[in-house]
Amino acid sequence: MTARYRSARNARPSADAERTAGVLNREDRRILCELQRDGLMSNQALGEAANISESTAARHRHQLEHRGLIERYAAVVNVKRMGYRQRAFVDIDLASQREDARRAFEAAVLAVEEVTACYAVAGDRDYLLHVVSRDAEDYERIRRRLAALPGVEHAHTRVVLADVLSREVIPPP
Repeated sequence: MTARYRSARNARPSADAERTAGVLNREDRRILCELQRDGLMSNQALGEAANISESTAARHRHQLEHRGLIERYAAVVNVKRMGYRQRAFVDIDLASQREDARRAFEAAVLAVEEVTACYAVAGDRDYLLHVVSRDAEDYERIRRRLAALPGVEHAHTRVVLADVLSREVIPPP
């Protein structure tokens, strides 16, 4: 696993690889689907699942890593079992749209460990954050910290009541 992790993480796609990243054959699509379900899958098992030889599966995996289609391998952690019983999406409005204000906010939000995702978005808000917390009291502590980040004018919270759909597997084009 370590060697595969390193090779995917350290792979630097060339300009040609980036242009052709969207071109996937049938084997590539099968391999990507299988690896999203189980990143620890051996090349033998991957070949069996994709109906190709082990060596062909290994070659395709390596090429997908090199092309940047596989960025890294990671474990999917059960958030609730980790003690985070509450999740929320937080819309952030900045007081200024200046580039230095955006950079300051983005640098500061990186330090908030409970923010598991931060997206710059178009529309009536500037950023969308995904936040995990242990409970309502813990969330209030995090909310105050978010509101104090550089440039934040408003923070609007939507608490997650239930998971309706959360896909880890991205369908290949």
